[in-house]
Amino acid sequence: MCSARGVQLEMLEYWLDKEFWNFDRGYCQFDGASEGHCILAGIDPETSKVAVGQYGPGFLPNSIEFYGYSRITPENEWHLKEAVDRHISDLKSLGLKGRVHCHKALEICEKNRLDPPWLDAANNDFECARRLPAKLRTNAEIVKRISGAASSKGGSNRASKNAKTQLLNTACQEEFEKLEAKGFPSCPPKPSGGPKATDIANAIYRVLCERDDGKDVQLPEITTIEGRVRQWLKNSTK
Repeated sequence: MCSARGVQLEMLEYWLDKEFWNFDRGYCQFDGASEGHCILAGIDPETSKVAVGQYGPGFLPNSIEFYGYSRITPENEWHLKEAVDRHISDLKSLGLKGRVHCHKALEICEKNRLDPPWLDAANNDFECARRLPAKLRTNAEIVKRISGAASSKGGSNRASKNAKTQLLNTACQEEFEKLEAKGFPSCPPKPSGGPKATDIANAIYRVLCERDDGKDVQLPEITTIEGRVRQWLKNSTK
């Protein structure tokens, strides 16, 4: 049974709770758009469907209103589809590919003034807001609640941070050195030369997710790994 928050907010929380969104076309897509592009466009790809002669997106909070409609009707569904397609085309121009950390994707959208249609709804819901990047939280009352909840965890958070630090200093650095020895495969170089720290951090994170010894430890955020990668790259050029 869905909570009093509503189905759309439950769906949004589900997607925000994921570490990564997939921006390549695959099993979880809708109308030719990837999982990640659908989410950023305000569409839940898992509940959406296209039947013969019927357009059936499952919208996330505030999203159908973003496109100028209150509901889908036989008269407006193809105009709605055109509006969604235009927005997804704008999102594709951001160049997001493969598995991208959801916070990274949202920050890139914010930088390019392409915030998802559901961002205000997420900010006004505690469970969704606490899963947003801190810089995108705008509801002062909820931000205060999030801060209070975080500080109350105290010692358990410190223990978790210690475990994360140990993981950064051991497994993460080991994987970096393995990738470095192989010439950073699957990490295309920047125009100025050398691999991108983001690509290396993503590769390390994928390995950690698959390791048996990482299943009982909360993994460092990909942005934290990326910061270490930048330092390791800097040290390796000295």
